[in-house]
Amino acid sequence: MTWLESLVRRALHDPYLNELTRKLERKYAYSFLYREDSIDLSEKEFDDVLRFADILSRSSKAEGRNKAYKIISLLYDGYKDNKQFQYYANSVLTKLGNFASLSLAVKDTEIVDTLEIALEKEVKKTYQKVPFNDFVFTDPQYQLFEALKGSNHFSFSGPTSFGKSFIMDAFIQYIITERHGIDNIVVLVPTRALINQVTSRLKRTITNPNYKVLAHPVVPAIYKNRMLKYVFVFTPERLISYLGEKDNPVINYMFVDEAHKIIAEKDSRSPLYYHAILLAERKSIKLYFASPNIPNADVFLRLFEKSVDEQMIIKESPVAQNRFFIDYVEGKGRMFTETGEDIVFDDLGKKEKGFVSNLLKRLGHDCKNIVYCNTVADTIDFALRFSRSLPERDDPKIDSLIELIKSYVHKDYFLIDCLKKGVAFHFGRLPQRIRERTEKLFEEKVIDYMFCTSTLLEGVNLPAKNIFIFSNAIGNTKFSDVDFWNLAGRAGRLSKELSGNIICVRIEDKKNRWDKPQKDLEVVRNKKINNVQPLVIKGQKNFYTNLDNSLKHEDFTRTNYSQSEKEIWDHYANIVFTHQASKTDSILMSNFLRKNADGKKVLEHIERDNNIPLYILEQCSNIKVAYQNNVWRKTGKDETAFPTEVTTQTCQDILEKMYEYYNWAIEESKGRNPMVKHKSRLQYFAVLMYSWMRSTPLNMMIINVINYYKRKGEIWDRNEYVTFEPDNRNHINLIINNLISDIETVLRFKIKNYFLNYYLIVSEKIGKERAGENWAEYLEYGTMDHIVIELQNIGLPRHLSMIIKDEYPDCLTFEDDTLVDISVERLLEEIDKNKYKDELEEMKKIFA
Repeated sequence: MTWLESLVRRALHDPYLNELTRKLERKYAYSFLYREDSIDLSEKEFDDVLRFADILSRSSKAEGRNKAYKIISLLYDGYKDNKQFQYYANSVLTKLGNFASLSLAVKDTEIVDTLEIALEKEVKKTYQKVPFNDFVFTDPQYQLFEALKGSNHFSFSGPTSFGKSFIMDAFIQYIITERHGIDNIVVLVPTRALINQVTSRLKRTITNPNYKVLAHPVVPAIYKNRMLKYVFVFTPERLISYLGEKDNPVINYMFVDEAHKIIAEKDSRSPLYYHAILLAERKSIKLYFASPNIPNADVFLRLFEKSVDEQMIIKESPVAQNRFFIDYVEGKGRMFTETGEDIVFDDLGKKEKGFVSNLLKRLGHDCKNIVYCNTVADTIDFALRFSRSLPERDDPKIDSLIELIKSYVHKDYFLIDCLKKGVAFHFGRLPQRIRERTEKLFEEKVIDYMFCTSTLLEGVNLPAKNIFIFSNAIGNTKFSDVDFWNLAGRAGRLSKELSGNIICVRIEDKKNRWDKPQKDLEVVRNKKINNVQPLVIKGQKNFYTNLDNSLKHEDFTRTNYSQSEKEIWDHYANIVFTHQASKTDSILMSNFLRKNADGKKVLEHIERDNNIPLYILEQCSNIKVAYQNNVWRKTGKDETAFPTEVTTQTCQDILEKMYEYYNWAIEESKGRNPMVKHKSRLQYFAVLMYSWMRSTPLNMMIINVINYYKRKGEIWDRNEYVTFEPDNRNHINLIINNLISDIETVLRFKIKNYFLNYYLIVSEKIGKERAGENWAEYLEYGTMDHIVIELQNIGLPRHLSMIIKDEYPDCLTFEDDTLVDISVERLLEEIDKNKYKDELEEMKKIFA
């Protein structure tokens, strides 16, 4: 141990430092919670704590460096104009390489650098400069970037605020430049909600004109034969679709964002993530994994049998966080401190009229606030109740968004009520166009409060000064340590503030799941995240026995399993058989055979009776092999896959066929939100599917579904059928939210996957030319119009594609019915700038 590290170690264990830190935290807490500044440091204490920070900043380890930063962040609000503070902050933040925070903390241009600091600044600003822009990496960011440059695969994890996307974008730009633009690259994201955000960011980042950023698994004809290269932003299912087409350009690199989703035990999409990445690995694509807070980042390399040497766990955070718990059941509050000894406030947590709204207004005044509420119903309810306590905002940007919602969605949508007060809600069921505009207003601080569900855990980038956590759960399940810190870690925004606040709030005894505070708060208090143990590697909870049972159509080892657990077991069982059919050697396959004595016989028996080609098994890994073979046997040689005419009746007919062929009565009728709890539900999906495939705008689809419920006379609301009231805004909003959710999760995912499987089987058996049109494609794109489909492949959203095709066809050039060019300049010139003001701005960003 060097002399310096010895000094750092002594400082970290010095009781006097703990005493000073605790006093600083108490000072911060009173200022934040009560808006009081009644605690002052003596001149000696102030001088000493700054000296401690200076010593700790010279450490090579995260613990000392984080503590140094924490001291500076705690001092900032009370001493930011103090010359001595600025002098030490300049030194400490330079040592940490945190120049984004340095520009915030040190405003005084008269602060003169010592020779040591001047030299260190110059060296870091030169060597740690981000390629191709003017930013400077923090020290750990730079270490990671340098490690990535010399690797063939890599896995890293870090705090949510670390800047994983920033590093990934810089490395992609490095690959493009240093390798002279010869590689195609994929960024894999967990859900469709993230595609546009990542695509827009990469378009701003990538400067090479020979690269196009695409989000659909089809290279548009307009780009072919132009010697272009691509950065694709895919979900797992889109990656699988892309890899299934042999003529697609070869992928060289793949970056897996939010990699912890691959091994999430309770996420029914995790097997799809695993399957997609393994298909990519078999094609020798170089893999890079980024995950938040995972302490054993090598787990992803082990999962795909890569060398575990190329990994890095970053523990140093560029933003500090202060942790609070306000308990309205016990009537107390507390701050969790760096020393581990809570600061308790006996007068916090007292219920009075409007106590939740008062808390949000007091603590969230004049800054950005995210309020996590878990369920959609709670999110909307809390947002509406809070917004009623606020005055109306007069802001043209808010007014513009409100007008868009009225025309694009519905005049009675509850988001309008919230926006008028500078409040919004955010969840997966929001229309993408509205969600993106709402996020932008929040980023610009036009909106101060964002109420949300777990959509933020999918990687949506919305940091804020304060994160209020009203629920300790996702759905019915309490937070895992990884998920909690993935959400809470968004408190504080690098380059905007030095620290953020995490405020856990227990509003009532049971509902919001802080029902066992002592146990529930351990993850908040200790900031400890345990190593993750993937089911595929460890096989805990009878995982491999249940895969065997799924393949044999036998009962699972437990009777009280959830629908998600069933879907995970069934899906992994399908993947095991796919590995048998493809002779793939994987950890999944080897562990399955090792754990099940009869496993090999079971797989060989299924293989003998299987008629489904490997490429279909790989494309449709979430559908049981037995059902696929059943479809094969029932398919006649003279039938097309889908009807030639699209009507609500033909839609219902094909849905009823799928219901029988794929046993939806068992497979899709269980769980909290089943696709078809009753077969009569197919009538609703027929109406929805017809409107969606016929390019019907969203607002008209909503009207169609409202009319459907008028005819039906009742609607399912809170676990029971009630009389439908067309003037009831709750019913209208229920319809809107359910419709958008059903488009995304049912039409474009579940039913689309069944349709794709059916189409591929029919095409294989009778020939593609006789199989007819592929309705799976119509469901994915929301249209039967091939021009609108091609425009979406280029990167235009559905609503803009329909406007261009219907009103500005002269801006499109075709050869043999194939779109080969778009006159962007003419389009932007001719578009009606009064009628399509918002759409014009969207187009400018897309075509920029």
